[in-house]
Amino acid sequence: MITQFTQFFLHTLVGRTIIGYLLIFTVPITVPALLITLIGVKGLRHLFSYEPKATVIHKLDPRLKVLYPFIIGLLSVALNWNFVYFLLAFTIIPWILVRPSFIRARVVFTLIVTPAIGLIWSQGLFYVTHYSGAHILFLFPPTLTWYGTPGLSSTGLLYGVEQAGRVMVATSASLMLLLTTKPSEIIWAFYKFRMPATVGLAFTAALRFLPQMIERMTVLLQVMQVRGYDLTRPQWWELYEWPGYIGRVFAAIPIVTVPLLIGSLRSTSVMAMVADARAFGSKPQPTSLQDHQTTTGDRIASGVLVALIAIVLLLIILHIGNRQA
Repeated sequence: MITQFTQFFLHTLVGRTIIGYLLIFTVPITVPALLITLIGVKGLRHLFSYEPKATVIHKLDPRLKVLYPFIIGLLSVALNWNFVYFLLAFTIIPWILVRPSFIRARVVFTLIVTPAIGLIWSQGLFYVTHYSGAHILFLFPPTLTWYGTPGLSSTGLLYGVEQAGRVMVATSASLMLLLTTKPSEIIWAFYKFRMPATVGLAFTAALRFLPQMIERMTVLLQVMQVRGYDLTRPQWWELYEWPGYIGRVFAAIPIVTVPLLIGSLRSTSVMAMVADARAFGSKPQPTSLQDHQTTTGDRIASGVLVALIAIVLLLIILHIGNRQA
């Protein structure tokens, strides 16, 4: 039986076409499904929101937390890929100190891992250096020439693993900044870096845009359901219900889009009026920003970052961990 299945899927045109379509569409369908299943609407609403806690990381100087993702990102670009995964392990240490809730930890893990899965898949299919030989793990049949790639390659998968480490490192460090730093602290850090306060305001407003948009959309959908519009998702085995459900979802898109757009424009206008009423940016020396006093934790964190930079530079100078590709 196993031999017959192997013969059909690996040595016939129909079988190889089926395998090829599975390789092409499985990951693009699975990654969004993982995001929706593991994060959900509630997770998206609190995606970039600050989580107040009395931890060592929360009490650090905001300037250190703003510099942290930039430093980690630059180091990941300079290092060879195998050392990048050691850097990824280093970025886990602050998360251990933060002790996030289970829901927040699941959201962070999903946001770090799912883009890496998509990157490895795409590079495995499209980063092809040799079109024959052992580098091709699965050669697409002639029926899939429209896809523009000869098949799944081992060199592409390896290259995807190399680049995925850099993506995960940058994502982990960036989320650490967003989830442990207040918007006012980010504005203060930008001001201390001699940048206009409006840059910090624009940065924090951009971070709040997606959660606020999802919050409004959730409210609109709940209002529609209260008024009798059925958006209940059927079970996966209720195949006869899915066409009607998909039709209702597409019909609800224009109903939701217009008030969503109007609400976003209204909130932007309100934010601008509040900033004008508080005379935001009218004085070169802000009077409402609270200064951060340097603590022992700040000195220790600064020393750790300096030591990390020194170690990476030493590895590069000695040609041990410098980037090869």
